[in-house]
Amino acid sequence: MKEDRDLQFLASCPSSELKTLVDMMTFDKSGNVRFSEQLTNTDAYLRYYPERLPCMWQEIANELQRFGGNTIVNVIRRGGVCYREILKDVCRKMKVYFSGSEDTVELEQRLLEKACTETVKNMSESELREMAEQLGIGEKNPKKFAVVFALQMAIRRGGAIFARIAQHVVRMIAEVLLGRSAMMVGGNLLNKAFGVFCGPVGWAVTLGWAACDLASPAYRVTIPCVMQVACMRLQQLERRRIER
Repeated sequence: MKEDRDLQFLASCPSSELKTLVDMMTFDKSGNVRFSEQLTNTDAYLRYYPERLPCMWQEIANELQRFGGNTIVNVIRRGGVCYREILKDVCRKMKVYFSGSEDTVELEQRLLEKACTETVKNMSESELREMAEQLGIGEKNPKKFAVVFALQMAIRRGGAIFARIAQHVVRMIAEVLLGRSAMMVGGNLLNKAFGVFCGPVGWAVTLGWAACDLASPAYRVTIPCVMQVACMRLQQLERRRIER
């Protein structure tokens, strides 16, 4: 594993969140173990999966670096790359603007903000109202533009509501790119509101803004994995904020 400060926080993440990340990297759309993965063959995986995953955070980080290298220069380099390079590569792929001077947290924030904002804009009025009601946002029976505005403001403000929206948007994106078999049911927040997107047609419409190369096996892994890592960091920062 390359030394990577941006992934050290994985050591303090819950096993439930790490399991989602691990499953994204190790299982394909059919629920079979990926041919290209190396994590399930490690002693750490056999010993710690799925209940004690923080104990193998370095192996998890190494696998992510290796997958990220496949999207960038692994063919030549024959090795992984640091998380920040993977993050920047995903941001370019997802058409998220950045200058390069932003720190990792800010880059992740921009990526999640775009994913959440664009997803919200593609939801129907009834879906938006249901989502806003569950989150306690907006007035009773508001117009679509008002709900979109309220949700966009909540996303920009950050905090717990943004973390909840991001968690489910990341799950939706992962379902598009990896298939439902790879997803973990880590929580029930907003499941009803997002229930409409349980089919391929709904996924395609909702995520039509993301002009990704879905034919690329490496990006089908790195895009949802980077978003999952970003979401995990966001949730950890929110937990720390509440504990203060």
